[in-house]
Amino acid sequence: MRPSAIVLAAFVVVSMASAAKAEAGSPDYGPWTVDVGLISRTRPVHLGSSRYTTDLLPIVSASYGDLVEFSLDDGLTASLWRGGGWSAGPVVEYRQSYNDRVPRRAFVMEDAVEVGGFVKRLTPIGDVSLRVRKAVDGYGGWSGDLAFDTGAQVSPRWKVGAQARLSWADSSFSREYFGLRRKADRPQQLPRFAENDFYSAGLELDAARAIGPRTAIVATFSEDRILGEEWRSPLLRTRDMVTFGLGLTYRFG
Repeated sequence: MRPSAIVLAAFVVVSMASAAKAEAGSPDYGPWTVDVGLISRTRPVHLGSSRYTTDLLPIVSASYGDLVEFSLDDGLTASLWRGGGWSAGPVVEYRQSYNDRVPRRAFVMEDAVEVGGFVKRLTPIGDVSLRVRKAVDGYGGWSGDLAFDTGAQVSPRWKVGAQARLSWADSSFSREYFGLRRKADRPQQLPRFAENDFYSAGLELDAARAIGPRTAIVATFSEDRILGEEWRSPLLRTRDMVTFGLGLTYRFG
C-alpha cells in the first residue's frame, strides 16, 4: 500500500469517529492529547534470531478522549460503538518486518498494512481486547491479538503499565517469513487456522517518569515466546524475543 493510501485510511477512520462523536455527544470524549519523542530500542535482528541490534525510533501517540487512539506501535483505532463497559470499532496497523542480517539469498518479506476491527472490555483492573486484521499488502494473510492491559499512576511523577498478550498470524505469514520465500498467491477471504500458523505469547512492562510539566523519561521491556510448529528454518535460532528501550517524550494538549 502506498503512503497516500495509508493516510487516506487513517483519514476515513478519524472521519467516521468524528461522526460518531457528533451523534453520541458523550461527555467522555475529550480534547486531543499528543506525545512525541525518541526512543533507543534494542531488538532481535529478525524473528527467531539470537543476535540483537539497536535503533533510534520516533515516538508518536495521540488520543481524542476515549474515541480515537493512535500510536506507531498499536496503530489507529476508533471506538465507534460503546456501551456497558464494551467498545468496538475499526483498526489500522502497520506491521514492520525485521529483515536485518537474514541468511544470504533469503526472501526479504515486505512490511504490511493491516486493516480490521477490535472489541474491548473494560474491567476494574484493566482492559481485555481482541483484534483481528487482514494484511492488504505484504504477506496478505490474517492476524490477531488477545491482550490484557493494566496500569496506574503510582506517584505524582511515576506511571507504570503492563500487558499480557497472545498473538497469531496465519500460514501466509509463517510460510513467507520462516520459509524464506514468497507465498503462492491464493484467494483467502476469511481467516482460518492451520498447523503452520504463527503463535506467540508475551509480556510487556512500561514505566514513565515525569521530569517536567510536559516531558517524561519512558522505559519499556517485553519478552515474547514463539509457540506452535517447529519450523525447519535457518531463521529460527531461538523462540525467545526480548526487546527493551529507553526514550524521552514531550506532551502537547
